[in-house]
Amino acid sequence: MSGKRAASLMAKQVAAGALACLMAFSALALASCSGGGSERVHLLVKVPRTGHDVVFDDEIVYADQVIRLMADEFCKTPEGGNVDIEVEVFEQNQYDSAVEDSFDTPKSPDVLYGDYFNISTYIHTGRVVSLGDVVSDEVRNDVFDYLWDMSTVEGKVYMMPYLLRQNVLAYNKDLFRQAGLEEYIQDGKIASWSLEDWTSILDTLAERLPSGAFPMMMYAASSQGDTHTMTLLRSAGSSFFDESGHFSLSTPEGVAALDWIQGGVSRGWFPPHAENLEIEDCSSLFREGQLAVYMVNNASVSRYGDTVGLVNFPGPDEQGCATVFVSGFEVFDNGDARKVQAAKDFLSFVYGNEELLSYAAGTLPASKSVSDAYSDQIPYFDLFQENSDNVVDFTGSNPDTRAARDIFYQCIHELLMGNTTPEQAAERIDRECNEAIDAGVAASVLHE
Repeated sequence: MSGKRAASLMAKQVAAGALACLMAFSALALASCSGGGSERVHLLVKVPRTGHDVVFDDEIVYADQVIRLMADEFCKTPEGGNVDIEVEVFEQNQYDSAVEDSFDTPKSPDVLYGDYFNISTYIHTGRVVSLGDVVSDEVRNDVFDYLWDMSTVEGKVYMMPYLLRQNVLAYNKDLFRQAGLEEYIQDGKIASWSLEDWTSILDTLAERLPSGAFPMMMYAASSQGDTHTMTLLRSAGSSFFDESGHFSLSTPEGVAALDWIQGGVSRGWFPPHAENLEIEDCSSLFREGQLAVYMVNNASVSRYGDTVGLVNFPGPDEQGCATVFVSGFEVFDNGDARKVQAAKDFLSFVYGNEELLSYAAGTLPASKSVSDAYSDQIPYFDLFQENSDNVVDFTGSNPDTRAARDIFYQCIHELLMGNTTPEQAAERIDRECNEAIDAGVAASVLHE
């Protein structure tokens, strides 16, 4: 698949007012699908509005463009000749309205693409089908083993991994130099600093940065970006979750990490009134050179060039820790066996086509063969691959991640305001988030 095809697609999108009139464009795209048989199958594929980079095609800027290319190619096959595929884009903060709220309506998705962190919840509705018949031996061997582990519930594969993004922290080199912290600047590696070093660095930044610049990100106005705060709570040695996947912050290590964050407010580590900030507010400050430390991933770090260095989150050991966001596919059973089979055929086609899998080359591909083919072109590929041993799980296999998140961010909001002690915050997080987890487990239904 060439850049010319993508360019042609972009031209059609513009002509149809694409990205603004997504469904209208889908109808145009379907006109090219043809095949024998009288009864056609209509598939609705939903995808959140997500930026997307491809190392060999700079005209691809959104994930839905890749999904449309996949659909276009599938429609040309014998299996896809009688299938019409409509691709619908929704906003990142509208998962529930786009998915669960649409069940039993004509807008219920047959295929969903998105971050595992968001889509894994739907497995427990009983609507998401297992995909064991899509995972051939060849496909299984081509995908990294730990991604299959993340895609499996009770021994069955329910999600197909396509790509992943590894999250670490970035520091503004110029602000570090202004604060006399040159000794911590390292090129060509993802550094790791002890909690004592972190404390010293943040104190120094708070003392020496110019007015209007701040040491580190912090926010708690909503659940957006809260996983990075969760990761920071491993800074004093906490595992965050216990062996059963429940929150476990009422420990000396968990309380110490909460105390570390709360203490950062009075020590000037964060932008003022961080409890009322969104992660995007901190992102804007970092882009404008007003924030010294912020989160990046292997796909986003390139936009900063040589102006930033990389460091792991402070973690339970000297290597620190990182997280990954995996993106991939689910298939839903909406009561039509022909649709379920067509959706599975679509995914089988995608995962058997290395050209289509190669459109993950811009982040970290789930495919080993694509990783091998494009490792020298994907920015920072080796650096992040080598750091994969420091990746920690931030979901705890929670069947209702969003319910726990809605509680968690409110606890951090109160902590930053000083309305609760670290001990009280730990107790509330453990009690209320674990109640949400238990409720999710009790309500969980897997597809037969």
